[in-house]
Amino acid sequence: MYTGDNFRIIDKETFEFRMPEGRPMKILQLTDLHLGFGWMARKLDRKAMEDVTTIVERTKPDLIVLTGDSIFPFFFRTGTKNNKKQAAKLMEFMDIFRIPYALVMGNHDAEIGARLNREQLGNEFRKGEYSIFMHGPRNIFGAGNYFIHLVKPEDWNEQLPNGYCRTDMALIMLDSNMYGKGWLTSGFDRIHADQTKWCMDRLDWLREYNPDMKAMAFFHMPVKEFKTAYEKLKLGDTSVQFHFGGVSEKEDYFGISRYKEDFFEKAHENGVIKAMFCGHDHLNTISLTYRGIRLTYGMSIDYGGYSGIKKKQTQRGGTVITVDRDCSWDVKPEPLSVVVTPKVRGLKLFAERAQRERAKQRERSRARIAELEKEREERKKARKEAAERRNAKIKQFYEEKLTRKK
Repeated sequence: MYTGDNFRIIDKETFEFRMPEGRPMKILQLTDLHLGFGWMARKLDRKAMEDVTTIVERTKPDLIVLTGDSIFPFFFRTGTKNNKKQAAKLMEFMDIFRIPYALVMGNHDAEIGARLNREQLGNEFRKGEYSIFMHGPRNIFGAGNYFIHLVKPEDWNEQLPNGYCRTDMALIMLDSNMYGKGWLTSGFDRIHADQTKWCMDRLDWLREYNPDMKAMAFFHMPVKEFKTAYEKLKLGDTSVQFHFGGVSEKEDYFGISRYKEDFFEKAHENGVIKAMFCGHDHLNTISLTYRGIRLTYGMSIDYGGYSGIKKKQTQRGGTVITVDRDCSWDVKPEPLSVVVTPKVRGLKLFAERAQRERAKQRERSRARIAELEKEREERKKARKEAAERRNAKIKQFYEEKLTRKK
């Protein structure tokens, strides 16, 4: 678990994160990495990790949020069902950036037949040097329901009567769960009613101490309003505001639950949550504002989750969220490489230029990964040597003590 001086654990469902001094805070959403770490996934994993490295190095975030399906324990695609090993490898990779990263679970992280269930996997997600994860309340659905309060530097040492520092912006991590009671045959699950109630009750309580606070929610599978907003936009409804991206899933597909869920409605009534970020549908990248709430699909990384996706490029990247000191915020896509639009797709020169740039990015990413791994090994060696010196001093102390007694 991350233990930096800009971060602290408050209780079983709350962290506090101190915002940087004198500049906006930058959050990078990464989603659907689908890292397999099995014998069938080595080549695709290498590409995915190179891409993550490129995006992280380019954006230089203060916090990374992984919105699910970070690992993929699906034997027929990766060659392994061992999500315990996958989680360890994921965190070993993410730790090399030395940037804290918060995790939520997707529907594949604890895939059917995987070694660990969601609760067990959550315990593994807490073991990274820079990882941030908390199971959250045990009396509601899901593993990984928790809050990260963003705190201004001047408020960091000022505690309110509720035991927390004043927060103007809260990041809400929610588990959208996996499948219904019939597993695969019953379709995708959702954010359950007890999770929604817990979330809204906490926001009401926090708002008592700061009526102007805002919040953003991060989860894996989209709520149904993502689809509703898009369909209204297509029909020319001017109440829906388009920001960027598109819907490239076949037949405008949205991987939403068939079950009744009201997270968006309750959030709209509550009024604190201003933005929601998800993943899940790897080819959807659209960002819309609907009924006052910004709905954004994060750009995905996946090379092996979808058949044939390794040949696609325009959906791949990250999403950058900038939070200013007054807690105004902005969202921008961070595409991995040059986006080839339909107007220029047939131009050979443009395609060749994009391919050359892509090759250069990969070389830079490989070099940077090697450099970061070398730094990590050096830090590990230094810690080991320091421990050996400390143990030698302790041994010497007790030997001298025994000698004096004789």
